[in-house]
Amino acid sequence: MFKKQIKCFFVTVFFFITLMFPKNICVYSNPDGENYFTGIDLSYHNGYINWQEVKNSGKVQFAIIRTSFGWSKRDKFTDKELKNNIKGAKSVDIPIGAYHYSYATNTEQAIWEADFFIDRLKWTKWEYPAFIDFEDPSQLKLNNKERTDIVVTFLNRVERAGYYAGFYTCLNWTKYKLEIDRLTPRYQLWIAQWNKQCDCEKPYSIWQYTSNGSIPGIDGRVDLNICYKNYPKIIKDGHFNGF
Repeated sequence: MFKKQIKCFFVTVFFFITLMFPKNICVYSNPDGENYFTGIDLSYHNGYINWQEVKNSGKVQFAIIRTSFGWSKRDKFTDKELKNNIKGAKSVDIPIGAYHYSYATNTEQAIWEADFFIDRLKWTKWEYPAFIDFEDPSQLKLNNKERTDIVVTFLNRVERAGYYAGFYTCLNWTKYKLEIDRLTPRYQLWIAQWNKQCDCEKPYSIWQYTSNGSIPGIDGRVDLNICYKNYPKIIKDGHFNGF
């Protein structure tokens, strides 16, 4: 009888957890916060976006927009749809965050990238964090300390400019490619694991759970995310990101 009661308890808990997440997604690890928001991340690869349709879908409560990549040719390496995506999201009151895709392989390049990123961040106010996207194959030739030094250098510079900073990477890199305890919980972690559950053992605030989503107003596949923090409140109350 006791075993049956225990089994019934876990079945009940499982049932309520599944109600919390879209498409039967369950989180068994360590999300950092109790709030729950659904969102997308975008770059020019997503093409033209009908932001009113996105808003009307009711599926998107935030958007994280690529601003830039690399460091050398700022006009060329600014995302081609950045201005359109900022304007579109703002026009329908969808809160936005930003990310910069890193190719840096040393701390000097990390500073150059951070300064480029900060220059683009100045174009508007951001209700979600400013992230470095750190996952490029060119960085695999480095060791864990070198890779982590790059992320820390970049994020420290972004923070000193007044922005709420974080890093995006995949689950494998948090386990094997970074000195993760130097990064989290100090900085916000946006974790990518395309799966029905997130197996990250470190506190994370945003989980990118698929690259194969569908959102009205956007042609083709879309990255979908779950956020566990009320970033607009945190950032506005703390006067970060231009607020």
